[in-house]
Amino acid sequence: MLRPVKTISFPQKEKEEKASAMDNFHHYLMNSSLHGLKYIGDKGITLFERFFFVLAFITVSLLSGYFISNVWQKWSKYPVIISVNPMGVSLNSIPFPAVTICNMNQARLSSAQKIAKGSLEDSLLDSTCGFDKEFRTENTISGKWIHFRKFLLNSSQPCSEMMVMCRFAAKKQNCMDIFWSSLTDDGLCCTFNTVHPDFMFHGPLTENKWDSDEKNSSKGVAINWTPETGYPKKLPPNSFPRPIPGAGKNVGLTVAMNCEVGNYYCSSTNSAGFKVLLHAPIETPKITNYGFYVAPGTETRVVVSPTINEASEMIRRVDQRQRQCVFANEYKLFYFRTYTQKNCEMECESKIIAEHCGCILYYMPKTTADAQICSLDDADCYEPLKTAMKINGTLTCSCLPACFEISYERRSSTTPLGLGNFLIKDRFLSKYPRQFLNFTKGELIGFTEFLSSTGGLLGLFMGFSVVSLIEIVYYITMRPHCMKRKRRKRKIAPVFQAWKSTSNRQLGVHVYPYCE
Repeated sequence: MLRPVKTISFPQKEKEEKASAMDNFHHYLMNSSLHGLKYIGDKGITLFERFFFVLAFITVSLLSGYFISNVWQKWSKYPVIISVNPMGVSLNSIPFPAVTICNMNQARLSSAQKIAKGSLEDSLLDSTCGFDKEFRTENTISGKWIHFRKFLLNSSQPCSEMMVMCRFAAKKQNCMDIFWSSLTDDGLCCTFNTVHPDFMFHGPLTENKWDSDEKNSSKGVAINWTPETGYPKKLPPNSFPRPIPGAGKNVGLTVAMNCEVGNYYCSSTNSAGFKVLLHAPIETPKITNYGFYVAPGTETRVVVSPTINEASEMIRRVDQRQRQCVFANEYKLFYFRTYTQKNCEMECESKIIAEHCGCILYYMPKTTADAQICSLDDADCYEPLKTAMKINGTLTCSCLPACFEISYERRSSTTPLGLGNFLIKDRFLSKYPRQFLNFTKGELIGFTEFLSSTGGLLGLFMGFSVVSLIEIVYYITMRPHCMKRKRRKRKIAPVFQAWKSTSNRQLGVHVYPYCE
């Protein structure tokens, strides 16, 4: 007959668990790979000596934390560094700058004399010329874009009459084969080497085109060039935007222009002549604030130096606010196909004025022919907004620079135009540079560099390594659990042995002593 085994209780369970935790902590101190911990757990030295190593360990921990925080601040605050790429960029791999030329005459006298007083065209004429409304006795009439577009075409000097002679890449060109009519904040102007409107804008293309709608016309084959993608490997002949053919005046752009001073009605400045702007082919020019003047009867030579900014793919994982640039596929504009800072600002200004004034300025982005154009009576609304966006900062457009962008620096000189051939071949062509340096945005401190710096500081002050981290995880999780199971097994084993021996003796079975 089997007899029941008496149940054995485990008193003072909490004390045992507490003692077990202390034993586990003491075992970690004696066997840790971190420097100095074994002296803290050594019971063979005096309490004063152990306290000394406690202070030493705390001190080096604070020092390592301080230096690691410095590395962290540098990593988080200055994650991107702009460096000069040692590899030169060939001139043939970047486009010739887009050149926008505007006659300062906002409206031709011959066209203004045909406009009836008090008509819609008269109101558009006053808005274009910027006449002060205080000197007017009647209110202006606001019109839609379809009316303003027709007015600009009738009142502005056409490119075919402005451009007398053109020469590019040492070849005489038909000016209308290389220049587009383009809308700017200074009126209808002429632009050389811009991208085709199909690659510049979204929306209805008929509102953005002023010349032929054919992409493969006499102007050449349109290429979807962007600073980030660049040119295709096989560039079709006679394509645009045209790459830089070389260095020197002879292979650059030469233009002779007709100012038509006798046909001036109102000027955008206090003089006669032209405004010229060099800009990227994918940007809408802002002539009023950034263009330089070319006086009639003078010869102006402009030396251009391209500046190329690129970015490493490694900085894509860095937040935009920290790297301070935007990749093309990270921000989609509503009106422009390609993101640039100036395109973004132009679109933002248009939205702000449309929201506050219910109209837009004639040169601002629009997608329909029914867009309401601001008249002179709306100046009290849009002029303070334009000032606030430029100066006060109360209305800001959060437009960061593009990570890939190209700009053109210029140095110009002017002399009175004399007699003789001004298309003389440049005999010093070989002295001009053939390559330019580009600037690349890259990671100043990446995760690998941050990890290396942190590990080096922890190793220097504390002897910390990945094994040290594994030890800590082991002593917190695995070892307490294993020790608990081991103690439970040791306590149950004698009970099981006693019960088994008693039962087998009653059954007449010989049992060998239990051995764990």
